[in-house]
Amino acid sequence: MNYQHLLYFRTVAVLGSVTAAAQRLRLTPPTLSAQIRTLEDSLGVSLFDRSARGMLLTDAGQLALRYADRIFSLGAELEQALRGSRDRVVRVGVETSMVAASVRPLLARLAGTTGGSRVVCTFGAHDELIASLRALGLDLVLTRAPPADDAPGLESRLVMETEVAFFGNATAATALRASFPGSLAGASWVAPPKTPLRESIERWLARVGVTLAANIELADASLAAALAADGVGIVTAPLSAQTELAKRYDLEVIGIAGDVRARIHAVGAREALDGLLPDMVPEKDVRTDAPASPSSRHGPSRSHEPPAAEGLT
Repeated sequence: MNYQHLLYFRTVAVLGSVTAAAQRLRLTPPTLSAQIRTLEDSLGVSLFDRSARGMLLTDAGQLALRYADRIFSLGAELEQALRGSRDRVVRVGVETSMVAASVRPLLARLAGTTGGSRVVCTFGAHDELIASLRALGLDLVLTRAPPADDAPGLESRLVMETEVAFFGNATAATALRASFPGSLAGASWVAPPKTPLRESIERWLARVGVTLAANIELADASLAAALAADGVGIVTAPLSAQTELAKRYDLEVIGIAGDVRARIHAVGAREALDGLLPDMVPEKDVRTDAPASPSSRHGPSRSHEPPAAEGLT
């Protein structure tokens, strides 16, 4: 087997387009298509279903991609082993939409398991980070949600779970804290984009009969916190970020969003997760010094929905 052809196949599979893969590999699309055909001929199977929707993997292609992921992962491990542990770099992708303070303890724990290797962080959107992970540009991704089922070769492990709280500057927190959560009615919310966590928060708000004014929607959690510090509105964030938000932005906890939970997952190849996260037990942050919602004080809400536990804002 020509492993250069395998690289070409894997790049097309990850990017989903011959044109995009050709740009990445610095080849012309016809040349790349011809190389893929050569690989298919040598294997005696069709790896892609070529349609107007793009290059879709066949069942044989899915199987080939799983093996390709393992082959190139082992190749990267070999290169690092021969280079020596002193020169090893662990490349971690972090979603931009996550509060940095929530990720920092994980990075500290991760640094303690790498045997002195450098930990280099890259920030980006979920899909971009997963694509880079698949292309071996990253070793690990910290994300709000595990990858879709159509991501063969990748596994996900829960590494943090925390309550979610509403935060505001001192003026907003003082005004809204006493009769929380009813006091939130009509308040300006610097909201995250539509995510499973935001939907969980909105369901909880509906259960307690509160409607917020989502005047601004931001994917950048740091910018959202800065706007809250300026009095533009209130924000939601993992309770684990409380100390950092207080120190950097003078934000205070207004109250906890009932049974809503935020989660961080580590995503990577099984070998990478086993090596970088040995015996890592999910870190949980549940506190009782912040105002709780009525459902938190008096037992479960009347809703029969299970507690929401999604990705971080």
